[in-house]
Amino acid sequence: MKKIIIECLVASQKTAILENDKLTELLIEDNIKSKTASNIYRGIVKKVLPGMQACFVDIGFEKLAYLQLKKDNGIKSGQDVLVQVNKEEIGTKGAKLNLEISIAGRYLVYIPSNNKTTVSSKISKEEEKDRLKEIVKSASPNNLGFIIRTEAVGCSKEELEKDIIDLKNKYENILKEYKLGIGPKLLYKELDLSSKYVKDNINENVEKIVTNSCEKYEEIKNILKYINKDYVNKLVLEDKKDIFNLYRIDGQIDKALSKKVWLKSGGYLIIEKTEALTVIDVNTGKFTGNLKLSETVYKTNLEASIEIAKQLKLRDIGGIIIIDFIDMHKDIYKEDVIKYLNRELKKDKRKTEVLGMTKLGLVEVTRRREKDSIDKYYIDTEYKDYGARKSINYIIDSIENEVLRISQHTSYENIKIELNGNVYNVINEKFTNIIKNIGEKYGIIISLGKNSELNYEKINIIYNT
Repeated sequence: MKKIIIECLVASQKTAILENDKLTELLIEDNIKSKTASNIYRGIVKKVLPGMQACFVDIGFEKLAYLQLKKDNGIKSGQDVLVQVNKEEIGTKGAKLNLEISIAGRYLVYIPSNNKTTVSSKISKEEEKDRLKEIVKSASPNNLGFIIRTEAVGCSKEELEKDIIDLKNKYENILKEYKLGIGPKLLYKELDLSSKYVKDNINENVEKIVTNSCEKYEEIKNILKYINKDYVNKLVLEDKKDIFNLYRIDGQIDKALSKKVWLKSGGYLIIEKTEALTVIDVNTGKFTGNLKLSETVYKTNLEASIEIAKQLKLRDIGGIIIIDFIDMHKDIYKEDVIKYLNRELKKDKRKTEVLGMTKLGLVEVTRRREKDSIDKYYIDTEYKDYGARKSINYIIDSIENEVLRISQHTSYENIKIELNGNVYNVINEKFTNIIKNIGEKYGIIISLGKNSELNYEKINIIYNT
């Protein structure tokens, strides 16, 4: 059975998916960085670039957003436009926009400007494809701008029709908001990762959904009510509790950040990331058993194939992955290992492709990159010279969990948190408002201080009386 654990902190929101109490997926949102992808805005065209078939649009952000145009579209400076964010702002570059609006439901994606009904490539059975398309066409004969999602497999006519009505109502409300007032305006905000995951994945196999936030509890409850009122019984509020500790998730995250991953047989993987790609090395380790060497190698590689698929999903590793399997001489062994790897990777919703095995046992895998891997949030790359391993994000979350425990188990209302000098300088310069918000959330006054004897990621609490 599956559990969905949503930890809401001031600086972050993390969603852990547990299957039989084992961490299989971790979704992280950095609350410090505002998320805008898929949001829909009314924008004002500020500058048209005819030679580039593009324009810059003011949607209320600090930087103007970039919109690629089709030939002869007639857009002029000063004009209002209905746009959707395709890509977030990065560095000095503004957000990238799209004129083709799409809204995701539970089973369908609605594209009002389109007139086709298409089906997810992951739905393989032709009979099911035809069934779903017929339902959509009968429910929306005059407006066929829908993509049928993988989640629609097996769902009823009533469920699809409900999704269609909801999506069309959302779009009508967007158009109404677009016509009201003047200037840049947010018209539709996409669900965050936790709510979107619940919306897309809630079913009978989910045993429990747990959150430590009253606001998130109410948001999830409304989503569940819409899908199936009985699902509300699966939702649990553990208000202002350290739920990742309560459900033993923290230790599993630490393992997911380790370079070395042990296999049950005694073999192990070494996972190394570079800027260009990820390399996974398979080793027999302690695995000897009663088999001859070729059989031992074969069994280790089979087990590694299964574990590699799990690790790619858990760590959210994207891009190019090179797997260095232990060399096998029999072609049938190589074929089996690739077959196992392909089978396990098909369980992942993210598009992944296996490009075969060389004579040296090297396999190239590509996995679509949709967001940063989890080590980007937890592991420090900027301050390594100061002895850093864990990131500033990790330290700030640790501070909040310490303050949470103090609020739950003591009567102290005023504390001083000592930090490594370098950490103190960064937090004092960039994140004092976050520390203030943590204090206000739990009713505790927090002051910060330097302690040169502390390791980079350690904190020391002094209780003020």
